Amino acid sequence: MTYTIDDIRRALDAAPPIISPIGIISQGTLAGRAGAVDYTIHLGWDLLIANLCDRTWGAFNVALLRHIRKLEAQGVDIAPILESAQLEDNHWRWLEKTLHYRGDCYKWFFLIAENYPQAACLVYHPKASVVGAGDIFYVEYIAAAPWNRENVLAERVFKGVGPKLLARVISYAKDDLKLQPGFSLHSLPKAVQFYEKIGMKAFPQYDKGELKFFEWVATESQAKG
Repeated sequence: MTYTIDDIRRALDAAPPIISPIGIISQGTLAGRAGAVDYTIHLGWDLLIANLCDRTWGAFNVALLRHIRKLEAQGVDIAPILESAQLEDNHWRWLEKTLHYRGDCYKWFFLIAENYPQAACLVYHPKASVVGAGDIFYVEYIAAAPWNRENVLAERVFKGVGPKLLARVISYAKDDLKLQPGFSLHSLPKAVQFYEKIGMKAFPQYDKGELKFFEWVATESQAKG
């Protein structure tokens, strides 16, 4: 019997949204608008978590867009709101990505707090460094839950979940995958400033359309740390 992605999604929607502790590789606390909250970072291919990303993140984005349209109906100029809105990855479907990207060369990471995915990251390894630093990893996708980004609908719930998750991915790649400290990616246009801010170097010859290619290689002191 062949199952479609809709069949899989319906089965996951009907299952209790209980995230398994299997695969936890680190834990800590997040500073939230309601105080400190415990979090865990999970490693591994997980359909339930991916589906939760689609359900919960998608519902928030729908509410956000409805709010923006309501502002427009009230006569508010929404052009600057849409320009600043971080909705470039709104079309991403994490369950579909999970079903597509399988195999040991792909590693899935999820940051979980309050029983919800707060950030997700998929990496590919090994990836040759374009600056000759040996094999590093490549970030296929990385995103924070939309409620953890600046938006006009509500105060951001948690700050820094993306960098926190990325830092753990970097340490895992170095310590467990034995890769050189560093990574590369193609950035969404509105994320370019962030990657420039953290010291990544652009290599225009590897750009894909509007997606700019960046690579970060650790300094000697960072590599030893």
